[in-house]
Order: sequence, then structure tokens, then C-alpha cells
Amino acid sequence: MVLIVLLQIWARYGFDHPFTWTEELARYLMVWGGLLGATCAFKRRLDPTVVTVAEDASQPRRVLSSGLRLATVLIFLAPVLYYAFFGPDMNFERGFLWRSSNRTSPGLGVNMALVGFVVPLCCCVIILHSLADLTSRDRTS
Repeated sequence: MVLIVLLQIWARYGFDHPFTWTEELARYLMVWGGLLGATCAFKRRLDPTVVTVAEDASQPRRVLSSGLRLATVLIFLAPVLYYAFFGPDMNFERGFLWRSSNRTSPGLGVNMALVGFVVPLCCCVIILHSLADLTSRDRTS
């Protein structure tokens, strides 16, 4: 992404003729990188926390903490996943990905569903991280 932005700057200010595709590609890479980075931050517990438990807490308290964390994640991400695939009344054609699949980006000509697919992908990865945390035996980290 940095190389794409540097290429854009070089072409714009060095030659006074910027490429039409670099800004759009950098934007889409930033969306993908930011959301995939959010999944990594969630896994390492670097995200804002709702419930904090001391490291010396008992095992049942840690399980309860992981369960509450999973519940808050599901409350937030379930509607996001639902509307990514389905629209109102379980209509697949009104879902975010289906509507995005009928459009292409103006500069690159890429199907916008490829850009938007990162949203449900990251939601699923975060849910998997939550389930793994709930079933993990070692909750000291």
C-alpha cells in the first residue's frame, strides 16, 4: 500500500500526470488492511475491552469473562453478518454483497463485492477468535 501511495505522489508531483488507479487501489488496500488488522488486534486482546478480569482470577471467572466477551461480539457482529448476506425479509438480493456484486469500481474495474467481502470475512474471523478464546484452556494471556 505504501508503494502504491508513493507511486501516486511521484506521478502527481514529479510528472504532473497522476495515475488514475493508484488512489483507488490504495483506498481498497487500506480497507482490507484495516479490517484484517482489527482481527489481529482482537485476537491479541488489543481492542477496547468491555470486561476486564485480573490475571489471578479463578478459572470460572475467566470463562465467564470470555463468555461475556463472546456475547458482546455476537450482539454487534450478528446484524453486520446478516445484512452482509441478506437484506430485509431474508432477501438475498438485497444483501450488501449481492448489491455490491452488480457494481464495478470506476478506476480499476474490480467487482465491488471483492472489496466488500472483507466485512463478513473479518466478522467471521473475530467470531472464531472469540470461540477459540472461550474454549481455550490457558486464559492467562
